[in-house]
Amino acid sequence: MSPTAILEPAQEDQLWQVEQRLVRDHDELPPELVRHEVARARALFTSARITTFVPILVERTARRRLSDSSIGSDSPLTQAMDQSGDYARSMSLRTWGWYTAKQLLADELPRRWAHTRGVAHRAAEVARSLPAEDRQILIAAAWLHDIGYAEELIDTGFHQLDGARYLAARGVPRRVCALVAHHAGAAAVAAVRGLSAELAEFDDEQGPVRDALWYCDMTTAPDGTPVSFAERMRELRARRSPDDPVIQALAGNESERAAAVSRTEELLHSTATLV
Repeated sequence: MSPTAILEPAQEDQLWQVEQRLVRDHDELPPELVRHEVARARALFTSARITTFVPILVERTARRRLSDSSIGSDSPLTQAMDQSGDYARSMSLRTWGWYTAKQLLADELPRRWAHTRGVAHRAAEVARSLPAEDRQILIAAAWLHDIGYAEELIDTGFHQLDGARYLAARGVPRRVCALVAHHAGAAAVAAVRGLSAELAEFDDEQGPVRDALWYCDMTTAPDGTPVSFAERMRELRARRSPDDPVIQALAGNESERAAAVSRTEELLHSTATLV
């Protein structure tokens, strides 16, 4: 901030707390991005003569920005990303997943991007109930789970498989690729489409992280808002035609989807973090 808006130590501490709170509340996003938005919001008040309410105003402004679908478009983080598109181990999986999904979906498929943002936010909440080593895996998979819908990735037309193959080709850890490949009852859809052998390129781990990804997807509406599993199934049937492979596959995977949701809800109850 400029010398015209020097804050008292207590206000500086409040701003630090604002930053920590926003990093925690938006832990599906790269922390660097959240901090950038806090700094950007703070810069708006450099000429404030009365600084008492600056921390509150910064928090409101940053929260509004962090909820915007265009978040990150002008951040240094976005500008510094590897132009090749390949995953770099010097970068967190969560950061690469967020950036890649944004690049592929935000402009071309804004509604799919809204859903993805909702799934990732839910995944960040659920991840608190998982072992530390699994948290980033879940959040990254949540960001990436629907990238196979992007036009440039379409090969087989089976979005789980097309997305997983794209990720594998870019050096993403095999576990994340497999979670993307098998999310939302993909095996039953692959059987309907005659792509079971191709899907078998990726292992289905059938554990809590896989269940959690299914839960996040199956309890998030197309517009990114939270819904119940029953509501999501009604919406799915209303949106797709009866001859759609996804609908045909429900005879084989709806109970499997429900079981994954139920197991995750039990996990959340057991850790007192139901979302």
